[in-house]
Formats: sequence, structure tokens, C-alpha cells
Amino acid sequence: MPPFHSKIASIVFEWCHPDTTSPPDLPHDPVLASQLFDFAARNGVAPWFYFQLNKKSDKGVHLSREIENKFRMQYLQTLVMNQQKWKVFGDMNFLAQQHGIKIIPLKGTALAFTLYSQESLRPMGDIDILLAEHQIEQFKEIMYRNGAQQLYAPISKLHAKVNAHIPAIRWQNIMIEPHQRLFGLGNPLNPDSVDLFTRTTHPPNQPEILIFDDIMQTYHLAAHTFKGYQMGGMRLGWLLDIALVLKRNVSDPAFINKVIAINPRSKKQIESAIYWSSLLLEDFPWHLHPPIPFPDEAIFHKEVDTEKKHKFIVLHEISRLPGVHKKILMLFREFFPEKAYMDHQYGRHRGFSLLKLYLRRISGL
Repeated sequence: MPPFHSKIASIVFEWCHPDTTSPPDLPHDPVLASQLFDFAARNGVAPWFYFQLNKKSDKGVHLSREIENKFRMQYLQTLVMNQQKWKVFGDMNFLAQQHGIKIIPLKGTALAFTLYSQESLRPMGDIDILLAEHQIEQFKEIMYRNGAQQLYAPISKLHAKVNAHIPAIRWQNIMIEPHQRLFGLGNPLNPDSVDLFTRTTHPPNQPEILIFDDIMQTYHLAAHTFKGYQMGGMRLGWLLDIALVLKRNVSDPAFINKVIAINPRSKKQIESAIYWSSLLLEDFPWHLHPPIPFPDEAIFHKEVDTEKKHKFIVLHEISRLPGVHKKILMLFREFFPEKAYMDHQYGRHRGFSLLKLYLRRISGL
């Protein structure tokens, strides 16, 4: 039984199963068919759905021509955009390697060309990368010298040091988000005792790059999925990513325990995200007892209270930072960001005008 209550979401979920042999019938009603496309696109699985649909086309399984063309266009657009972004990543990776800097691509950047059988099946968003913390400043300077531009200012210099990533940059018309760690220093999902660069491998089809090994990849994807859930939003595509990594490790009875061992304090969160993903698999040999039920369908359709939940997460992370001084300064800067941030957000203001902007921010918090 699919974990959704609506017919459309259930159909998309069943068609997302990698090994599905008897997916449910597709709707003939044009309104329902259009809703099916919208839900698949919103969840980042429209190209995958089209791929699955093509495998059944010889058995007479079709949508209307109009809706099928929408899926086809998503598939082709994903192919073109992924190739463009992959070239940018390759250029950046080559540039970094020339200066002795290792880069690990994260999320879609890591998966589209290494996990999926076709590079058009997994939409890539912005280019997320991980660098060693001590090389982040050097990387920034190299990128700026080669035409990159910073897209926004951090709330404070301290925020830039303790957050998961530094401010995003734009290079070759693509947004790049350089991470210095997987999550903020105060986030319990951050595996701060693990040397992430020892948990890497060279994919056989892309020997020039480094990606996380399957254990570390599963941890990161599950933790990222759970954080999305905490923020009030979910995507089927995130669950499919995890399911495909799990699928190629079903012969290892200890695989899930190895993933949880990356950061045992987050066992509840990681185990839950893995279980949600396992519902897409026909063969799942591990026994899990997730404490958190499958997310409500509503957040697969639309993010719910994201801004409020983000503020709560930020405050929780600040409370877990080491050192009272650091906590106080971080909290102060949440209310009173540095001028560079205020100038970027609101334009240049000084004196009483700036004070009014700070009061507006306080009232918003």
C-alpha cells in the first residue's frame, strides 16, 4: 500500500519503484493526468517517471499525447541542464585540482552522473560541493580570480564560519554552494567526528572525480532528507535517491548499521528516512523500526511553515554551539546582522534609517 491518501500521489509513488512490474493504471481523465504530471515535477521525479513509462510503452501503457509530451520535455530539459551544470562542475574541479584542492560533489551533482543509469533522470539544482574547511578561503580566491561573484553577504563573519556552507557564488551563470561541512556546527545531524574525505571513492564511469562511498552517501542523503522534513517540505526524488543506493547494497546485511555508525546520535532520524525510502523497494532485507511515521502527504505538495521552522532550527543549532560567548554573539547577530548583510538585503541605510530596519528584523523574528 502506498503511504499516500490521494490517488495521484499513490500512482506516482508506485511508478517510482525501481523494480516495479505491475504499476497502477494511469488516469485517462485530462485533469487527473495533468495533476499527475504536476505532482511528479514538483517532486523531482518527472524524468524518472518518463523513463519508467517508456519501459512499459510496448505493453500499451500510455498517457495522453499532451501529458506525455510534458514528461518528455522535462526529460530533455533535465538532460540539457545537467550537461551544462556538469561541464561547469568539471571546469571548477579541474581548476581546484590544479591548486591541490579536493572537491566532493553533493546531492544531485554527485548522483545524476554516477547513480542513475542515464544522466537525464535526476534533475540537478544548484551545484553543491564540499571542501576541506582549511581550503575554503583559498578556493574562494581562486574562483573570484576566475570570474566568480559572491551572491550574498553572510549575516556575520561568525555565521560564515559555523554554518554548513559559505555564501553562494555564481560562476559561468550557475549558482555554486561551497560547503565546509555537511550541516551547521550546532546541528546534531553533522557528523563532526568523521573525516569526510576518507569516505570517498572514484566512480567507475567518472574516475576523475571523488564522491562519497555508499555508506557515507546514504548517511548524507538520509540526513538531508530528514532536515527537509524538519523544514516542512519533502520530495519523492530524495527518497528515490536513497532507495537506489540501498538497492545496490542489499547483499550487505550490516549496511544500515554501518550508515548509522557514521553518527549514532542521529539514529532515529537516519533510520526513519531510510525506512521511508525503503517503501520504494521490492527487496529490502534489513529490519527497521522507525520511530517517526512516513511524512504527511501535504508536504510533498507544498512546503508548510518553512520560515517558522527554519527559525526554530537556527535557534536550536545556536543553543548547541560550544562556548557561551559564541552562542551570545550568534544570537545577537541574528537580530543585528553586520552592515554588509543589511546593505545587500535592503540597500545602503545608515543612522535612524538603519535602526528602523533592525527593528523590522526583530519584529519579524
